[in-house]
Amino acid sequence: MTAPAAILALALAVHPPLSLVREAERIDLPPAAAGARLEPHPFSREWTLVVPPAAVRPTLLALRGASRLCPELSSGPGRVTMRCHSSYLRLTIVRDGNSDRLAVFKLSVPPWRPEEEGPPLPPFDLAGLGRGTCPGETPELAGECALAAGDLEKARARFDEAVRAGHAPLAHLRLGDLALRDDDPDAAVAHWRTARAEAPWGRIATARLCELDPHCLSAEGLESVYDAAAVEHALRADVILRRLRLAAFDGQLVEAAHQAAAESGPGGACQETLAWCRHLILLALELPPPAGLDALVAYLEMYGRREGPLAVELVRAAAAQAERAGAPVFAANLLAASTGTIPASELDAHLRRVTELYLAGGDRARADEVVRYARSRLSDASMRAAVWTGLRRAVRPTPTLPSAANRASPSPGTDLDLASARAALDAAHLIPSTSRKGAPP
Repeated sequence: MTAPAAILALALAVHPPLSLVREAERIDLPPAAAGARLEPHPFSREWTLVVPPAAVRPTLLALRGASRLCPELSSGPGRVTMRCHSSYLRLTIVRDGNSDRLAVFKLSVPPWRPEEEGPPLPPFDLAGLGRGTCPGETPELAGECALAAGDLEKARARFDEAVRAGHAPLAHLRLGDLALRDDDPDAAVAHWRTARAEAPWGRIATARLCELDPHCLSAEGLESVYDAAAVEHALRADVILRRLRLAAFDGQLVEAAHQAAAESGPGGACQETLAWCRHLILLALELPPPAGLDALVAYLEMYGRREGPLAVELVRAAAAQAERAGAPVFAANLLAASTGTIPASELDAHLRRVTELYLAGGDRARADEVVRYARSRLSDASMRAAVWTGLRRAVRPTPTLPSAANRASPSPGTDLDLASARAALDAAHLIPSTSRKGAPP
């Protein structure tokens, strides 16, 4: 850990407010890692350095034993990953002339930049608030409409216009949100304090201020700050999503995934931020058992899971959990049901994976159906590959197998028995017996 004066100099250089920094470390990176970039994954407490392949070993040597905050290391081609004790961290690369240094800050609050799992910004339901409809009749409302459309710069300009014109609490609230995205929490706090005095923005402004106040985050009354029943229904999603984010940062990723799944249907808090909520569920699915298996239940309960953002990534993670738990046929069912959404360039590998899983579970009948389906979709050259030759040999019927006429196996791409799959999940003891205490509201 650096000395206080060095912490101050380092914090000022990379701009997290000193009042939110508890500890800091500085690690010299090897010359071979010049130009490295960081991929933060604070929900998983992992930060990855992407470096040239030749720099992996020198980077590992430089990091080994150098950080008390992030002591665990792993590597892959062009990647060195640091596993940290806390999710309340900011890692950044400081470039000083020809040398690079890795700065590690332990924060007293969750990190807030968009790339650091910063808070989502669901649009407010203006009609539900009785404020009209888009494109909005005032600069303040037009700014909210621009924000909902994803045009942040236009939104900022209209909110600035509204503030210059006078009373504009919504504009102050949103300018605070945009300031936080720009890594200026001091400006964000100033805007939110202005908005806090006005209904209906007071409670959601207070929730934002709490996220930058370590005393508020550790207070016994935290749940009341994020009580969705205490805000107007049109603001409910904002409060729920911010609470889910805090839960994920505080190690309740699976509990947050369950609520995100429950809020993914029509009218749910995740409706306008589906990609963000599914990202949360995906991270939970990638956890090792038993937590990852509990997340598999959340995935099964998720509305419209086969379509929309991250659908392919989610089903692959769910299948991996099922296979790991000793239920390869269930894993194959999940993947086969998603066949219609698989890009053409990935179909060969996908169908091979489904066939292998059915064979691993002893279900030659369904494996044979997938091979037949593959013949109708893949090129002759693909089917002549050694791996498909081996799979065709493995699925050849034996005298003990039922004839094809007696099989009742659906074809890939159809809904493969989610009801029976859930029964298989129970039978395979995939549903944890412990209850999810302490889940976010």
